[in-house]
Amino acid sequence: MTQAATNDDLIYVVDDDRSISKLVAINLTARGYQVKQFDKGNEILDRLNSDGPSLIIMDILMPGANGLEVTRKVRQVSTVPIMILSVRDETSSKLAALDLGADDYVTKPFRVEELLARVRAILRRSAWPADSSGAESQYQCGELSIDLECREVSSHEESVHLTQQEWAILKVLVNHAGSVVTPRHILQRAWGEEYGDEDDYVRTYITRLRKKLEREPRNPRFILLERGLGYRLIKGE
Repeated sequence: MTQAATNDDLIYVVDDDRSISKLVAINLTARGYQVKQFDKGNEILDRLNSDGPSLIIMDILMPGANGLEVTRKVRQVSTVPIMILSVRDETSSKLAALDLGADDYVTKPFRVEELLARVRAILRRSAWPADSSGAESQYQCGELSIDLECREVSSHEESVHLTQQEWAILKVLVNHAGSVVTPRHILQRAWGEEYGDEDDYVRTYITRLRKKLEREPRNPRFILLERGLGYRLIKGE
């Protein structure tokens, strides 16, 4: 029997399909999570600051603003992790969600245990991703400065705001600065051992990081692609 969670994590479940919403809510509550359910995505926007949810689980196809539009709006004001639920299984839909800042994408119908495993993985890495043992906490190379312990990064003398998932990936790269890291290693360190085949996640988030850290994202200086191998953050000074 699965033991209930012992924390106070609040999870928003946003889906106009009440049967799905109820299924997800019941299983989360049974594991000890607090849950608030919403039929429309816009309903959560005014409550983020006051409630401080630990995770948003949200459908794409809803009345009014769809899940992608709500994800975009949430990312303007919050770094709270977002898991998208959708009947759409096309790669384009997944990439669109990730590009807007979603942390994960689960296709309906889904296995409840898989969903719960991904919830646990998201909440674990939200606290602070693994892969830090014996690693440097600071990185400096030219105009790029990263302090993992303080969660501060600046590029070209400007402070850069990163989401929790962007931090998770950047930490893996900093921990292996100067070395090539495979997409699978990044995936399992930044998302969790439950992941293994979602290389699109890594590509999309590397693109997001380059847009924030590089002066010329299409001609990156810091985060390099080693074709057929993986990604390399150039060695610091």
